[in-house]
Amino acid sequence: MSMEKKQFENKADIKEALMNLLHSSTTGGNQFVTFNIATEEYGININSVQEITGHRPLTYLPNSPKHIKGILNLRGNIIPVMDPRIKFGLDEVQYDKNSVIIIVESFEKNIGIIVDNIKDVLTIDSKNIEDTPKIGDTNKIDVQFLEGVGKVGDKFVIILNINKVFSKEELSQIPMKAVSI
Repeated sequence: MSMEKKQFENKADIKEALMNLLHSSTTGGNQFVTFNIATEEYGININSVQEITGHRPLTYLPNSPKHIKGILNLRGNIIPVMDPRIKFGLDEVQYDKNSVIIIVESFEKNIGIIVDNIKDVLTIDSKNIEDTPKIGDTNKIDVQFLEGVGKVGDKFVIILNINKVFSKEELSQIPMKAVSI
């Protein structure tokens, strides 16, 4: 099992690690930015990640879906931000100093997702990524947002498929045009 792992001491290390990984070659695996939502560790393919920024106040959009927490101005671009806890049916929490916003690209549009904290950047061999398990009555277990489950040592990383977390229809209903402010 080929696996690279980097623990982050602080948020400054995140940017450096991501830049190093973007300029490095892969070792036959897929690279994932991993993070926590509640007690679970999730991963997003690093190719979908545009940027990681600390949590900051957002501008609320009236009449938006409950999981859309607002928009932020990122260097003159309006980025809608969603809370996956709500989309995944989990309880809302108060964001804290460890909360970060991961800017991802989905269907050629940028959107932010709020996560509890960034964990690692991992390279997981393709052979260690299993399809999403089919457990019992699949009508009761919602696995529509998942790409698979990565095995890393004795733990699992739930791998999200960003293009399934956000549908084209949903993204078209959120103001997303980049405007110069």
